[in-house]
Amino acid sequence: MKKGITIIIGLALVAGSIYLAKYLIANKKKPESRVEKIIKTVFTETVKNRNIPIEITSNGNLVAKNRVDLYSEVQGIFELPNKDFKPGINYIKGEVILRINSDEFYANLQAQKSKLFNTITAVMPDIRMDFPNEYKKWQDYIKAFSMEETVEELPVTNSDKEKFFISGRGILSSFYSVKNLEVKLSKYAIRAPFNGVLTETLVNPGTLVRPGQKLGEFIDPAIY
Repeated sequence: MKKGITIIIGLALVAGSIYLAKYLIANKKKPESRVEKIIKTVFTETVKNRNIPIEITSNGNLVAKNRVDLYSEVQGIFELPNKDFKPGINYIKGEVILRINSDEFYANLQAQKSKLFNTITAVMPDIRMDFPNEYKKWQDYIKAFSMEETVEELPVTNSDKEKFFISGRGILSSFYSVKNLEVKLSKYAIRAPFNGVLTETLVNPGTLVRPGQKLGEFIDPAIY
């Protein structure tokens, strides 16, 4: 009998222990995990829209954007210019940088102008007879003819017959010969193509200049 009671008490204790263990497990409170909130500090700036220049750093030698090598296309004696023909001298656009003596060439040009004038004058009677309607324009051309100024364009021919007549008398060939010499005469003076400065000079006044000879260098110092 005692033994049976002991067993019952033992089982009761085991059952009670199991129940108590389950109760404790079921009611066990887990600790709440707390995550610390980190607040970061940042710097801000109000945006203002504007043009931002691009800056590029580079090493090297600067070269003028506008740069001209001065060469002679004619032959003659380099005359003393209004300014010293030396590096560092400034010129404005259109100003004569250097001038080559053109006396002999100019005399030849004047001779060709005189020849053209005489050729037209010689055919005036024929024009009056064969082309009476065209006579006045040729007469006006002769009256306006100047030995000191550039030769004006010939009057426009209004018919093939008139054109053949003018050409046959050598007027056209004489006219274009004069115009060719006028163009070449302009090459005896070299003018500044833009505002700039001499950076190199290779001749001195009084020197004989030959065609194709380099005379110096001219640049625009404002743009590189």
